[in-house]
Amino acid sequence: MTRLFNSFVFRSVGLASALALGNTVALASPIYSCAVSPEKLSDGLLYTFDGESMTPLKSSSPLEGEARTSKTLFFVVKTFGEERAGAIVIKTARVGPALSQDRPFYGRVQLKRRSAPSSCNATSGYSGSVSTQAYEAYHDLGHDHGDRLDRSEDGTVPLDALKRFHTTYEASDYSSPGNSRCRATDDKFGLDGVYEARNNRSQFSFTTGIVDHGIEGAFYRDAVKGPVIWVASQIFSPVFAEEPGLRERRVEIKPYQTAGGIACIPIRIYPRGKSQILRINDLDRRRLVGYDSGRVKEFRLEDR
Repeated sequence: MTRLFNSFVFRSVGLASALALGNTVALASPIYSCAVSPEKLSDGLLYTFDGESMTPLKSSSPLEGEARTSKTLFFVVKTFGEERAGAIVIKTARVGPALSQDRPFYGRVQLKRRSAPSSCNATSGYSGSVSTQAYEAYHDLGHDHGDRLDRSEDGTVPLDALKRFHTTYEASDYSSPGNSRCRATDDKFGLDGVYEARNNRSQFSFTTGIVDHGIEGAFYRDAVKGPVIWVASQIFSPVFAEEPGLRERRVEIKPYQTAGGIACIPIRIYPRGKSQILRINDLDRRRLVGYDSGRVKEFRLEDR
């Protein structure tokens, strides 16, 4: 069973068809193959694998326990034959009182992204953390600068850390089916250059109201400087209020490339305690009815 696991599921392969970028050549997003027949898997669900079969995970209860464990799950992207590249956002946390050896400490968000081959000049991998205030200023409010982002935290400027964490990836170009374009994981604008409320950046939020409805923005023209400036609203109704008591918040970005219209993306998590939260957002899984309204809701696994 272990050999089957290693051979079929936990194997990522860089796509051999490379794109020339000037004088350089870069590989495409990782391909994640599946251990079972695609007919047995559904798009947008999370699965466990026992060496022979894959079973949908419907509750976070199996992830709960007194001692910290390491678990590998698999998120399925299925396109029914059409090949697609993209990236997923993995957010984990737990609700409850502080426990000994919490990591990261309360008030911090751990950021992780492994290095992956890409035709989009993606940056090398990153591992670090920022304060929840800086994380929310960037992802919940859409700010590009400000005291929370520009002020040093223990020798590190949060905005610099967030910029190193985010990357470019290959995204489906829905205006030209079958083609892809490079897009940033923290984009606030669609491929057509139009501002999106439910933009990529909003999908990193731990506030479900912002993920579902987006960052409300406004444009105004400064009478002195002249350029049009985008400003995110800082006034949210109670439905947008962040859930209290979220601890051990971790966020990871993983690019992918389907093969045969499917990808099984391995997700490594380290749960401990009760009330585990696991949320996964495929940044380019859309219904073909427009960029903003077509974004599919994120996958949420929680038992509270």
